[in-house]
Amino acid sequence: MNATRALLGEYVPGTTFWHRLGMGPKYLWFALLLLPALIVRDPALVVALVVVAAIPLLRLGVPVRLSIGVPWTLAVLLVVLAGYHGFTGSLATGITVVGTTLVALYASRLILFTTPLPTLVDALVSAARPFTRLGARPERFGLAVAILIRSVPYVAGAFGDVRAASRARGLDRNLTTALTPVVVSAVAYARRTGDALTARGLGDD
Repeated sequence: MNATRALLGEYVPGTTFWHRLGMGPKYLWFALLLLPALIVRDPALVVALVVVAAIPLLRLGVPVRLSIGVPWTLAVLLVVLAGYHGFTGSLATGITVVGTTLVALYASRLILFTTPLPTLVDALVSAARPFTRLGARPERFGLAVAILIRSVPYVAGAFGDVRAASRARGLDRNLTTALTPVVVSAVAYARRTGDALTARGLGDD
């Protein structure tokens, strides 16, 4: 399973209701799920929102491990967060934090599974155009989002590759040994991306 699909999901062609839905309603759905979880912060509500966010994903015809599964790294992080809050006497906070993260993840996946990346970026650029008079640059904003979406899975994949190599050498318990190559790889990736953008004149004012 590649890192892109494991973490955020990627476009899967289809004819479902969500595939046919416009970007505006999709973003509205995202907001209706995430904002209550962030504002109310009630464990019962957050758990209910996780279920509501997961149901459309299960109806897209995507394998369950891709639709609602999470990478082991994220799963470990969520367990640690929940355990920490439970240990400090605030299990409700732990449930809320983990649940809100899952709501955001599932709501984002629904958009990414049912929307080609160019369509997603074009919608963001159009939404940013009213702010041009305030100095916003819609095209650059859309480009930044596209780079972000592609960069996160790259870094996650680099971490997985380095961890596998470290484990093969018996160094998997050394955090510095695992993280240093990831940082170097991420910096190199950023430089290559920056050089490519500059070569196309996208870094000029």
